Amino acid sequence: MKKLLIAALFSLSMLGASNLENLLNNNYNELFDLELQKSLKDKDYNSLSWISPVMLTFQRTWNTQVPHTTQPFNSYSISINQPIFKSGGIYYGIKFANANYGLARANVIKEKNALIAKAVELLFNIKKTKLSIQKMRLQIKNAKIEIKAKQELLDAGLSDSIDLDNALAKKDEAEIALLQLEASLAELKGAFAKISSKNPDTLRLPRLSLIGKDKFLNSNIELDIARANAKSKEYYAKMTRSKYLPTVSVGASYTKVSKAQPFMRDKFANYSLTVSVPLSINAGNEIESAKLDSMIAKIKVKNSQKSAVQDYKITAKKLSLIERRIALAKKEARVYARLLKSTKNLYRAGQRSINDVKLIKNSLKIKRLDAKIYAIDKQIELLKLYAKMR
Repeated sequence: MKKLLIAALFSLSMLGASNLENLLNNNYNELFDLELQKSLKDKDYNSLSWISPVMLTFQRTWNTQVPHTTQPFNSYSISINQPIFKSGGIYYGIKFANANYGLARANVIKEKNALIAKAVELLFNIKKTKLSIQKMRLQIKNAKIEIKAKQELLDAGLSDSIDLDNALAKKDEAEIALLQLEASLAELKGAFAKISSKNPDTLRLPRLSLIGKDKFLNSNIELDIARANAKSKEYYAKMTRSKYLPTVSVGASYTKVSKAQPFMRDKFANYSLTVSVPLSINAGNEIESAKLDSMIAKIKVKNSQKSAVQDYKITAKKLSLIERRIALAKKEARVYARLLKSTKNLYRAGQRSINDVKLIKNSLKIKRLDAKIYAIDKQIELLKLYAKMR
C-alpha cells in the first residue's frame, strides 16, 4: 500500500531532489497510508454490499401442553434471501463503489500534495530569508560607510547634521529589518519542524521548470477529483432510479427440528422467488434530485477545467514578470561590476577611497542576491503548479 501511495502522489522525482522523498514525518506518512487503506476497504465493502448475509439461527422453546411437564423444542436453520436482479442497481452499485474509491483516493493525494508542497515552500522561504539576511547585512555595512562619510563631511563643515541623522536612521531601520528577518527565519524553521523531522539546513532544494499546459491538465488533481465526483453522482443517480424498478430475489432455508410433528419431517427446506416493486410518493423527487446532482457535478468538471487553464496562464504570466526582474537585477549587477572595476583603478590612482570600493562591492553583492531571491520567487510560483498534479 505504501508503494501505491508513493506512486500515486505527485512525483518527487519531478522536483529533482531525491532527498525530499521522505520529507514528511512518519506520523503524516502513516496517516495518509491508513487513509488510503480505509478508502480501499470502503470500496471493497460497498461493492459487495448487495450480497445478503447468510443467517444462522438456533432457537430453543418450551411448552406446557402436556400436564405437569415442560417440553423443550430445538430448531436449527440456515437461510438467505438474495436479490439477483435490481434493474441495474447491482451493476451501478459496484460502479458507484469504485467511483467513490477514486474520489477518496484523489482527495488523499490532494491532501498529501498540499502538505508536501507546504514543506517545500517553507524550504524555499527559509533559503529566501537567509539570502535576505545576507542582503540586509550588506545594506547595514553600506549604511555604516555612509555614516562615516557623512561624519567626515560634517566635521569638515561641508554638510549639516540632517544628512548624518538621515544616514543613522537608515542604518537603524536596516538593523530593525534584520532582526525581523531573523525572527521570520526562526518561525519558518518552526513551521517546517511541525511537518518534517528533516534538518532544513541540509536539504538540497529542488529546481523546478515550467511544464507543458497539456501535461499539467492531464495530471491535475483538482480535475481528477471533479471527474471522480461526477462519476460518483452519475452512478448514484442510476442506483436511485433502480430502487423504484422491479427487483427479483430468491430465498432458501434449511431447518432441522428436534421433534417433528406427526407425519412431518424433522429436516426440511424452503425455497422462494419474489418479485417486488416499491411504490413511493417521493420516488420522483428522489430520482430527480439525484439526477440534478449528477448534472451539477458534470458542470463543475467544466468549471474545474477552465480554472486549471487559468491557473496555468496566471502562473506563466507571473513567471514572465519574475524573469524580467531577474534579468534587470543581473543587468544592474553587471553595471556595478564595471563600476567596481573602474573604482578600483581610481583607488589605486588615489582618486577614490577604500570606502568607495567597499560601498560598490557591497552593492554588487546585493544585486546578485536580488537575482537569487527572485529566482526563488520563481520556484515558489512553479511549485504551485506541481502541487496540483498527481
